[in-house]
Amino acid sequence: MWFRHFLLLFIVIAIAEVYVLLSVGGLIGAGWTVFLIILTGVIGVNMLKGQGISVFARFQQKLSSGQAPAEEMVEGILLVVAGAFLITPGFITDTLGFLWLIPQSRDWFAKKLIKLGWFGAVRTTGFTSDPSADPHQSSQSHSSSKAATDDSVIEGEYERKD
Repeated sequence: MWFRHFLLLFIVIAIAEVYVLLSVGGLIGAGWTVFLIILTGVIGVNMLKGQGISVFARFQQKLSSGQAPAEEMVEGILLVVAGAFLITPGFITDTLGFLWLIPQSRDWFAKKLIKLGWFGAVRTTGFTSDPSADPHQSSQSHSSSKAATDDSVIEGEYERKD
């Protein structure tokens, strides 16, 4: 079902892009239109590098502090799509691509998409929202009673000797 919506959206965007390109080309000329398309692509790809590094750094920071990097994962996906939109010739896709390059609007889109359930695989269970808390603290009380009866758990200590 979602494929049908995606295909329809793809066709509508393609038709709208052609219409806008022809309209802009009629106003400013074909040469300037091509120049603008190339310029937006070059600027967008350069901006994309910095934003990608920033999102990846926040992703690693949240993982190391025991938090779920759900928004960062969705923002990463939005950045990939933004990159594809920016190298696609057209002003509508460039506008969407630049919107997703701006951290505030990308954050807003990511939160909305998570809230709407578009990314059902992105879960925050198992992580704590308090970076100072032990991420395994809530599961220890359950695992200790389970470990006593579970034969696959072997408790012990080890010492590494080189």
